[in-house]
Amino acid sequence: MADQLVEIVVDSWEIECCAPPPVVGERSSWRVLFVPSVDHRLATEHEWSVLAHDPEPRLSRDGITAAWGGGGDGRPEPGLRRLHGYLSGAAHVVPPDLAPLTGPVRRVRVLSEEFVPEDGRLVRVPGTFRTEEVDRSPRWFATPNPVPVTPEPARSEWVAHTPLRPADRSPEPRWAAVQPGAGRHETGIVIDLEVPG
Repeated sequence: MADQLVEIVVDSWEIECCAPPPVVGERSSWRVLFVPSVDHRLATEHEWSVLAHDPEPRLSRDGITAAWGGGGDGRPEPGLRRLHGYLSGAAHVVPPDLAPLTGPVRRVRVLSEEFVPEDGRLVRVPGTFRTEEVDRSPRWFATPNPVPVTPEPARSEWVAHTPLRPADRSPEPRWAAVQPGAGRHETGIVIDLEVPG
């Protein structure tokens, strides 16, 4: 079988925490979750063989095996199923027995979207999804207009110890307790990984 390119979306926090940033031309390994979605810009439809597995089903097609990443809602029954979604690369919270996809990275794009405050939280602005071609994934992703929080509170969904990466993408962030602000956020990357077909 010929090799194939597999598009894998990786959330920024996976890289910022501890996953090695992928570099074009270098080998990379990712365990993948299939995330069902009809509105994600990188979602596609494919026929998958769904296998019963505890705690979540496994999906297989063209030499790719993924764990179900959609939770209980819409969990597919075993058998051949046409599913619409995307593959999410994960270094955390994946079944340890899930085999990784491994191969050379052929392309890396940084994903970004505009966010605005609404009802006390940040929400995505429709139509602002953008990708930027890069040779390597950043270690730290841009968070615009961070608002320092003082005194420093306990961690929460809205306040976290966040790396503040300058616009020049310098490698070392300045750490601070912040609440993210409105603007364009780099939300992750998408890599094209060459794997056996």
